[in-house]
Amino acid sequence: MRQRSITRDDVVLVLTKSDESLTDRFGHSIAQMESNGEILRVFFTERDDNIIVITVYKTSKEKYRTW
Repeated sequence: MRQRSITRDDVVLVLTKSDESLTDRFGHSIAQMESNGEILRVFFTERDDNIIVITVYKTSKEKYRTW
């Protein structure tokens, strides 16, 4: 996250107030939110009432906008 200039607070915000939640082809959950013209995507899984973040990144690609 540090390499991508994404803070823990950014990730928590997306996980709690995402614009949309999806599932990828591997069954991982994806929460995403638009901010400042970019989409922040958080891939995660839930295990024993814990959220495990797999990866997170920012993108401006239109293909990820579904709203």
